[in-house]
Amino acid sequence: MPLINIASVNIPNWQGSLSNISLRIYANASFTASSGNIVPKTVLTNLPSLGTFYVSLPCSISGTELTIPATTLESTTDSPDNPDATFTAMLWDGASNKPIQTLGTVDHFAVPPSPAFTTWNALFTSEANQ
Repeated sequence: MPLINIASVNIPNWQGSLSNISLRIYANASFTASSGNIVPKTVLTNLPSLGTFYVSLPCSISGTELTIPATTLESTTDSPDNPDATFTAMLWDGASNKPIQTLGTVDHFAVPPSPAFTTWNALFTSEANQ
């Protein structure tokens, strides 16, 4: 199962900007997914914007709660050419065009091929990221 579905998550007590927030997911190394798709490494071409990214997810804010939408990522640990590939998830302020902080408790994470449906918390605490 090369595509892993990650559930949406609500972050309570959001103290940051109230608009134009996204979650940018960066590939830390190029890899070929088990699906055959090639995922290129993030290239830092413009430091203020951190260059290219694998996917950008627009977040919504209601009151003081930030919601990151559900997404799908390629699994990394079953890559035939780079099973050590990882992603980084960064909360991004589009108004200032600057990073806010990485999402979660780790600065990079692998995506195992199962389960097919998971959460950000499960990814960050999975055996693949220990």
